[in-house]
Amino acid sequence: MGKKFSLICLLLLVSALSTSADAIEYLRGTTFWDVAEIKGITAEEFHPLPWVFRSSDANANEGTVEVQNSWFGAWKEVGCNTIYCQITSGGKDSWYLAFVNPKYFIAYKEQGGHYYLYRLGKMKGEPYGPNTIVGYYPGWSGF
Repeated sequence: MGKKFSLICLLLLVSALSTSADAIEYLRGTTFWDVAEIKGITAEEFHPLPWVFRSSDANANEGTVEVQNSWFGAWKEVGCNTIYCQITSGGKDSWYLAFVNPKYFIAYKEQGGHYYLYRLGKMKGEPYGPNTIVGYYPGWSGF
């Protein structure tokens, strides 16, 4: 395939983060997410192994995240529709994850006071394209 998808509009959506839904609630229980690496403002192909999130409390305020047979970590809610993730086994990494809406997220990192995009995630099985993400926001017609 080799297709790459521009994320310029997603940057605007994340900065606005105007969703009224409590996206963190979608991490309740066990959920599976397709994830793609972001290079600059471009998302690569989605990785074949999903990220698996499990909440460890009834309110989905914290839990675990892993890629089976690769790495394992923990996550915790740190703000409105934002969680902090840290790998605790199988590697060393950490990032923030902000939900664009209940079915899509942008993971980003902070380094020396600067933020940069890290990963794009979508709930497993969700279609991907500009209109599928923007479609959650009335009034946005696409790119």
